[in-house]
Amino acid sequence: MSLTEQDLDNLSNLARITIAPEEKQKMLVDLQSILGYVSEINSVEGAILRGEEDVFNVVREDIITRETGSNTDAILANAPKVKNGFVEVEQVLK
Repeated sequence: MSLTEQDLDNLSNLARITIAPEEKQKMLVDLQSILGYVSEINSVEGAILRGEEDVFNVVREDIITRETGSNTDAILANAPKVKNGFVEVEQVLK
């Protein structure tokens, strides 16, 4: 695939940049070089193989250490105000 000055003008318009006329030829050569390098990826054949041994959980196992609500009484005992089993706070937004 070869780029033309028209292609470069369209790209610069889409990118909303201005390319000076004296920079266009150098820019075309650079873009051709970049596209040629990237197109080498298309010629690579093969597949990425991952075995089950590569997949493992690095986080600890989820286990219940306390029953739900077992610390509620201790928390409410330290709260300055309690109402109906909840910590009561001042209204923040008025």
